[in-house]
Amino acid sequence: MSAYLLIKITLNYFLLDPWQADPPDPSKTRDEDIIGVTVLLLTCSYLGQEFVRVGYYVNNDYDDEHLREEPPPRVLIDRVQRNILADKPMVTKFPINFHPENNEHGEEPPPLAEHATENNEIGEKPLPSPDHPSGGQ
Repeated sequence: MSAYLLIKITLNYFLLDPWQADPPDPSKTRDEDIIGVTVLLLTCSYLGQEFVRVGYYVNNDYDDEHLREEPPPRVLIDRVQRNILADKPMVTKFPINFHPENNEHGEEPPPLAEHATENNEIGEKPLPSPDHPSGGQ
């Protein structure tokens, strides 16, 4: 899978061009968790501070209508297809201190993560992450 991701932070741009990852290992996933909806979650951090989270809904289902209507008792992994809703990302931005050396001069730290801004294309709450379990809310 290849993708382009462009994130604007003031005048700086971060470009991941292209990024790739191996698919999940189905032998490490319970059969009942393979078929259905899940998420692809990309988080970006700087000096241990998460500043952006991009989430995509992913639907794993059989490539054949008959198999979707009457699933076999064991998952046929070679017949499962992944549909990533790449045109509807959920982007949450968190204000962080990109210049920690400025705090030494008495400058105010950035607002806390509960002041995250969100560009959610489908109007739902952002996805939680380990750093922000409430999803930035």
